[in-house]
Amino acid sequence: MRKVAVVTPGSFVIPSVRSSSVERVIEQVVPLARHELDIRIYGTIGKGLPLKSELHGVPCIRLPSGSYLQSLVRNLKMWGPDVIEVNNRPLAVQKLKAKMPGVKVVLNLHSNTFIRPPYLRQIQLQTALEQADGLIVNSRYLKEFVESGFRGERPQILINPLGVKLEDFSPRHTPASEAIRAARLERLGLLGKKIILFVGRLMPEKGVHHLIAAMPDILAEHPDTHLLVIGSAGYSSDRETAYVKKLKSAARPLKSWITFLSYIPFPSLALWYTMADLVVVPSSTREAFGLVNVEAMAAAVPVVAARSGGIPEVIEEGVSGFLVPPESLPEGLVQPITRLLGDEELRCRLGTAGRESCRQQFRWDLTAQRWADFMQHI
Repeated sequence: MRKVAVVTPGSFVIPSVRSSSVERVIEQVVPLARHELDIRIYGTIGKGLPLKSELHGVPCIRLPSGSYLQSLVRNLKMWGPDVIEVNNRPLAVQKLKAKMPGVKVVLNLHSNTFIRPPYLRQIQLQTALEQADGLIVNSRYLKEFVESGFRGERPQILINPLGVKLEDFSPRHTPASEAIRAARLERLGLLGKKIILFVGRLMPEKGVHHLIAAMPDILAEHPDTHLLVIGSAGYSSDRETAYVKKLKSAARPLKSWITFLSYIPFPSLALWYTMADLVVVPSSTREAFGLVNVEAMAAAVPVVAARSGGIPEVIEEGVSGFLVPPESLPEGLVQPITRLLGDEELRCRLGTAGRESCRQQFRWDLTAQRWADFMQHI
């Protein structure tokens, strides 16, 4: 079988309950392709984890974070892969091509965060892409973003949407889910409330401040509503940034209607989607895909999201949710949210359609098959 080395960014240990979505995607996708490819995952050393182990049947090699790239090259030369996949670190493409010129190197971009200032200048991105043998992105939006500033011969590009494992999510409107939901809400003192859920990092780009700003108008129509905000500023800690403090200050007059919960790791997070009547994703134009969207859909919960980035490729307007022009935030959130809160049949219909969309389009096994095919033929 073709030998493929999957290189994580080196920011977080893998596996981890507190890592970025990059590591989570690797954990979900790569093991599903192990019967078609000879794969090894390379990451950083983590407390309590051995230097070598297996991740769902795939060898995982952990290297010192302080000398990550040097140790990586040494290990790769000993193994001799046919393809190296670099995740979210364009500058590493050039370095690996220089050290291992006969090996195919593929860049997998999960967002546009690290391909723009202050992380990367346009000329640096172009040089990295010229060196890459292939490029993987998770949305048409991200592909177009990369191509918009690129001059020269483009590498082969795969658009590979992300997914979910449907078995991890209980559909919202079933007797079993309703019973679990009622019990959990009673423990929180929220039984009988309509629940709006926000899940994500507490950073300006995720737009939770827009949702908090819209809450007074939402409560004017539906005073029995409660907003649950799940997340923290970073993956590795719950330290409060200036932005988080500002959010909590803005929410203080509505403290009876807004609850902040710290980072909840997956798969425990799946249970919280079942508690929601709707999920709101008011992200900025930089959102390349947004796993929260498909996770909500997998739980058969309708989504109200900003019409930005790659989100319109996931949420179908009026079918699995509603899309709000980003320039209309926060006011634009009020009408679709209040409409959904007042119409249980509509919530059920959109939620059911969203889960079916996941079944047809957004599953990890589909993502893995596209990835494996690309690695086979690059």
